[in-house]
Amino acid sequence: MKRFETELVPGRKVPYTAWTFVELPAGVAEAWGSGPFEVRGTLAGVAFRGRVSRGEGVYRMPVPGPLRKQAGVRCGDTVQVAIELDPEPRPVEVPAELRKVLAAEPEVAALFERLPPSHRRAWTQHVGEAMRPETRERRARKAPAGIRAKRFPGEAERSH
Repeated sequence: MKRFETELVPGRKVPYTAWTFVELPAGVAEAWGSGPFEVRGTLAGVAFRGRVSRGEGVYRMPVPGPLRKQAGVRCGDTVQVAIELDPEPRPVEVPAELRKVLAAEPEVAALFERLPPSHRRAWTQHVGEAMRPETRERRARKAPAGIRAKRFPGEAERSH
């Protein structure tokens, strides 16, 4: 387990400027080989599972809002991090509404399978977390355009 103290920082390029990241100190991720890496550990004492990848010249891990809230931290705060490679598999469970759309559009299904895991998880969560069936179906119907563009859900709306 690697342990270090770091400041939570925003991304430097759109669309990542609205995201919060842990940047790993030089040598930590490099010791694991070439990334990206599935990881687990603690951030400010709160357990997490995440993904470290190279972006903007550094190895970094996005810190999602629910983790920041649970840890009581925000961008700009200094935090204690303990991190290690996570060997546990992380299957992406595709909601029925999205499976139906992907089955109807095989080329989109193939694109979906080639997306980075973070993008696949984002689309499955975006569709599956909706409370109302009609909302899940509407989100699933909109998904092919975002998947073709390799965008996260809602990214097109935020960039205008």
